[in-house]
Amino acid sequence: MQETSFPVEILIHDDASSDGTDKIIREYASRFPEKIFPLIEEENQYSKPNHKCPDFYNYERARGKYIAYCEGDDYWTDPLKLQKQVDFLESNPQYSVCWHRYRKFFVQEDTWGNDRCDAILPLKSKGTEIDIPTFFSAWYTQPLTMVFRKSCFCFEWSQKYKYYRDEHEAFHLLNAGKGYLLNFVGGVYVIHGGGIFSAEDDKKQSRVSCDVAQELFSCNKNLYTRHYYESILQWAVYQHADDNHQKAKYAIKLFLLNGKLKSLIKNLLR
Repeated sequence: MQETSFPVEILIHDDASSDGTDKIIREYASRFPEKIFPLIEEENQYSKPNHKCPDFYNYERARGKYIAYCEGDDYWTDPLKLQKQVDFLESNPQYSVCWHRYRKFFVQEDTWGNDRCDAILPLKSKGTEIDIPTFFSAWYTQPLTMVFRKSCFCFEWSQKYKYYRDEHEAFHLLNAGKGYLLNFVGGVYVIHGGGIFSAEDDKKQSRVSCDVAQELFSCNKNLYTRHYYESILQWAVYQHADDNHQKAKYAIKLFLLNGKLKSLIKNLLR
């Protein structure tokens, strides 16, 4: 549905899916060979030890000046989404990345929700700046809303991380240039129990989230990554630890990081 004044290539990485997706991809690729370029695996790569981040299979093939995500669960709704974002980046070379607004769809409940962007967008504005503190303060963005300059992305970023996630990518892109949130709704973020992360239990989600934040801080020690790591540890204490031993472990880690004795006592009393 995208209407653009520039050519677009659609790079699809099918990681050995078992539900017939590969047949659909092959059919579309045969109909639009000048646009759709699939990479269909015989064996699932994500399940292998020391696997690459799934996105990199497409990064290595990308020829365009800009890269946009549309992850498998999500979809775009504005036919001018790409045109609007590329126009902005073309007119503002100091920006490395831009996002737009989105809606949420909760599959199990069959309900809709809005993003959190009203909290940072001035009334009737065209958009607002997204810097590193803003990005880490709340989930205002999602990968399906992002377009970034390929020249601002460095493949070597991923090599120093065991846990490479969206947070790492946005952090490095915002170090390479400025970020902007455009005030239009351009897609739907689909939330369900079958996602790679959401399918895990609370204990695993807490552990992975804390490991991701700790690694990001360890490799990039500054005030922003430290505050982010602190917030994730506190979140784990409040919400996503299913036993007192685990909660105490996160509370002690947080104390060793910030040295706040009163906070430690409050968390242990929980």
